[in-house]
Amino acid sequence: MSSHPSHYEAFARYGSGVTLVAVRSGDHDHFFIAASVLTASVNPFTLAISIGQDRAALPAITSGAPWAVSVLTNAHLPLVKQLTGPTTQQQRLAALTSAGAKPSPSGALWLPDALATYWCTTNSTTKVHDQVLVIGDVIQAVSSAEAQPLMRWNRNFHTTTEITSV
Repeated sequence: MSSHPSHYEAFARYGSGVTLVAVRSGDHDHFFIAASVLTASVNPFTLAISIGQDRAALPAITSGAPWAVSVLTNAHLPLVKQLTGPTTQQQRLAALTSAGAKPSPSGALWLPDALATYWCTTNSTTKVHDQVLVIGDVIQAVSSAEAQPLMRWNRNFHTTTEITSV
């Protein structure tokens, strides 16, 4: 069954936080912006994330490499626009580095000025059409910043100030 235009319109109205998901495989950093991350369990803490089957990060995440999820703030909006725009992997990595991304002890990049960062290992995966639903056990978490979260809403990235004025 294919999606209808009304489905896209309805899902565009579902606001969510914006995250940076990163994993290191060998000597390569893989990362992407994700807006569909949720708590799957609190005892123990686990996260669920839907990842497109064509994402370069997916093989490393599903093979057991630790991965990081950094919850982004309003201040990360310029970075998100760079990471989701028509740029090369090298340009995106340079943008992330200039934004202060650092390798964690597990190797995965993270943003120390994010609202929070969770380091996970993959617990299970389920293929769902063109996506893979990944459940990750949270092995470490830090709360880093006191700031407003960046949001994905109505097919775009917004600061919380922008959303309340729309």
